[in-house]
Amino acid sequence: PAAAPAAPRAKSPERPASGTPADPHFRPRTVEARTGNFLVNAGFEDGEVGWSWLDWSNDWAPFAVDETRAAAGKRAAHLTVLGRPEDRPTRVFGVVQELAPPVFPTRISGKYFVERWEPGAARKAYVQVVVIAMWPLGDLPSRQLRYVLDGVTEPPYNMSNARYVFVHRRAQPELGRWIDFALDVQGDYRRLWGAVPPDGTPFRVLFESRYDDKPLGSEVHNVVYYDELFVGVP
Repeated sequence: PAAAPAAPRAKSPERPASGTPADPHFRPRTVEARTGNFLVNAGFEDGEVGWSWLDWSNDWAPFAVDETRAAAGKRAAHLTVLGRPEDRPTRVFGVVQELAPPVFPTRISGKYFVERWEPGAARKAYVQVVVIAMWPLGDLPSRQLRYVLDGVTEPPYNMSNARYVFVHRRAQPELGRWIDFALDVQGDYRRLWGAVPPDGTPFRVLFESRYDDKPLGSEVHNVVYYDELFVGVP
């Protein structure tokens, strides 16, 4: 569809005043349904409604929803991953929802589109989906799955509370087409963490494009879109 001006940017939407001692920024939205898509505005047709970014983190940057490109309908999340010479070594661009459904999701799926990929001297640049279950284990406040969709061939970090799953293990993403992904969330928690988060476990889900270890003075310019997202029980 033809390009159109982006809607005025909003800060993170109002959410319940909750949070946890380990993550005071966590504000999950209660979901009543046990099946179907737990996300609000999963196809971005209502602009930024329901979506946020981690505006409390120095590493995060805002997102846009516009009509530049869409897999279905008119709009998609538009992530312009821009690293200027003076910018921090790490920057994360993405869209986020925090949810508290009665059952833990079985599947996450959707489409992403890489329009431009110029990571420059950044040692790591990649597209990933992250699920953070607020499910403590000993000293760990949460247990994460990090799904690398594209951009790197090895786990970007060694984190005690995160396990990596590679959807594509390649340094150069395929450009210029919508790529489907489907993630077996419960199966991967069982395989990598030994169990599935109990029903009622709240979680944060993040659809990202990011870079890490960018030398001062270098630049990054990647452009990624997300659309037709699903988090729930089919």
